[in-house]
Amino acid sequence: MASRESFGNGGGGQGTSPSDRAIAAYEERFFQTANSNDSKRRMLEERMTRPTPSTGITAGDALNASNVGANDQPDSDDDEQNAFRVEPKRARRGPGGSGHANNGARGVATSPLGDKERATPGSAGGRGSIDTYYKRVDGVPPAPAFGTSPTHGVGGIPTPASGSGGRKENYPPGSVPPEARHARTASHHDNTRAEHEWAAALEQAKAGAKREADEARKRASRLETDLAAAAARCEELAAELEASREREASAEAARHQRDQNKTAGVIALAVKVARFERTRSRRKLAEDGLRLGTVSVQRSGTVLQEVWEDGGAFRDLNSRAAAVQTAKDAADDERKRVKGRLPLPGAAIDESEERALRAEFVLSEEAHKVRVAALKREEDLIGREREALEREKSAHIRELKRARDEDSSRFNQHPLLGDRYVLMNMLGRGGFSEVYKAYDVLEMREVACKLHQLNPQWSEQRKVTYVKHAARECEIHKQLRHPSVVQLIDVFEVDQNCFCTVLELCTGDDLDARLKAQGAVSEREARAILAQVFAGLAYMNSGSTTVIHYDLKPGNILFDAAGRVKITDFGLSKKRDMNGVQTLSADTGMELTSQGAGTYWYLPPECFETGPTPPKISSKVDTWSCGVILYQMLFNRRPFGHDQSQEQILHAGTIRHAKEVEFPQTPKVSAECKEFIKRCLAYRKEDRPDVPTAARDPYMTYAKPGSE
Repeated sequence: MASRESFGNGGGGQGTSPSDRAIAAYEERFFQTANSNDSKRRMLEERMTRPTPSTGITAGDALNASNVGANDQPDSDDDEQNAFRVEPKRARRGPGGSGHANNGARGVATSPLGDKERATPGSAGGRGSIDTYYKRVDGVPPAPAFGTSPTHGVGGIPTPASGSGGRKENYPPGSVPPEARHARTASHHDNTRAEHEWAAALEQAKAGAKREADEARKRASRLETDLAAAAARCEELAAELEASREREASAEAARHQRDQNKTAGVIALAVKVARFERTRSRRKLAEDGLRLGTVSVQRSGTVLQEVWEDGGAFRDLNSRAAAVQTAKDAADDERKRVKGRLPLPGAAIDESEERALRAEFVLSEEAHKVRVAALKREEDLIGREREALEREKSAHIRELKRARDEDSSRFNQHPLLGDRYVLMNMLGRGGFSEVYKAYDVLEMREVACKLHQLNPQWSEQRKVTYVKHAARECEIHKQLRHPSVVQLIDVFEVDQNCFCTVLELCTGDDLDARLKAQGAVSEREARAILAQVFAGLAYMNSGSTTVIHYDLKPGNILFDAAGRVKITDFGLSKKRDMNGVQTLSADTGMELTSQGAGTYWYLPPECFETGPTPPKISSKVDTWSCGVILYQMLFNRRPFGHDQSQEQILHAGTIRHAKEVEFPQTPKVSAECKEFIKRCLAYRKEDRPDVPTAARDPYMTYAKPGSE
């Protein structure tokens, strides 16, 4: 039987080449199959139990029979017995001499398994069977030993004690029956042939494994080459990626630098434009001060007060007016002189002289009339020029105040707020806020920045109240998106005591400045302006939320560059959710929690009611304000309390007694316009339309009477 060591590398698998490892693996699988106890046991058992054709006995029976009566001479067929794993006869003899089973001797059998496998009683000289040597396989107990049965003795040969009655054939000691020798020789040849076949198969497997190993080595070589190429390509791609990243980072840095340079350039340009505009504005103020006048501070006892001093235009106008008056007085004196030369009634005078004096008087009277008419026209012209100068003076005073507020502002050095808004010049100043024209360097557009400031001297409670008020204004304003409403763009904090709201910039004047500069407007223009106001108010009263502006007045109606109307300033606005407990209807309305606020000329009578509970208001407050604004645009005066201050209106109860509106004789307006004003200024709020109804009025929709 070939052993593992006879195949060179054995089964250790210690080779380093792929072919050696493949051969070792194949040998391991081969010997696991060839040397399995189960395979050998089945093969030998089949051969030992197969009878020969000539004698009809098995090789096992013949082998057992040849061992009976053996002497101590060495067996010449030990090599054959070794092929069948049969021990030599010397090894089977016991210390007492004969190894026959019928003499009762119990010799100790030695086997390749060692001393642990002892002979059992009743065996032939302690000889074990193949099943004894090859232990139980796969949990199946070993079969009974060859040649043993309840009726046979040692070697399967019947004995006299067995009672079989068979004939016992005796062979000379040391001899082997021919059948057994033939069986052993055939088995030996079969084993030899099997070993040769196994060796050939192993060599063939080695050759196949070597070929596979060579192919594997070639594939490995190709793979190593491909891997090296791929690694080189990966390194190349990594280098390209790194270079691309570096280029991208460089490009990004360059873009960032360009953006910074562009932003810095835009900021510098915006500041330059702002300074130019400020310089031009101050120069114009100085020129207008010389022409119109200026405000000076004079002492009156221990009190310093501001006094207006007329400029050159007013002085010239006053001189012209004085000259006209002098001319009128001279004309009157000449008329009186000529009239004084006429003869008294009944006086004795020559008739021709009387006729001459009367003719002179007629001519003088006619000349006086012509002169007075000319002086009257001059006087009217001076009056119109004075009105224009007064409007210029009013605008000049407003500009002086703006410039003074701008000089005292802490934001007058064109700072950059929120990293994007460059403050340029102040547009105006309110009670606690400043409005600046600004430039958005990100969107490249002009905007208006309203700066809400807390006075450090205020108490904490007042600061909280102001912040709450400003937050409510922003909350209301940010929800409004309509062409007739100034858009809220952004809100951000400037510092601990200031925050900023960014609004849409309206480059035109407000309605108040336009009325002061131009006076009354035509009915057509006034109607178009108010229709746009009602469009914005109707939007504010649509949907699930109703907003009452509460502070509508000409100063809160702006014009953009295209002349479109924009409603602004929602500081006193009221908001009510239509799903809330209270609704803004004529019956319930909303409680007025800011009584005393607002501009009194434009508030309805219900806002001045006093009592234990606050009055209820609705959108009809804005309807009243629109009626007052329309009246003011048409007649250049307010319908109630025009010449009164807010304190006088409050103490005199002017609005609470404004039960009927009166119209001047001039200018002429249509009856439809007057009726609409009367509906808007109805004293009882129950008789006054709300904003949606007023916005649908035929006068506001330009619908013809009787049309749907």
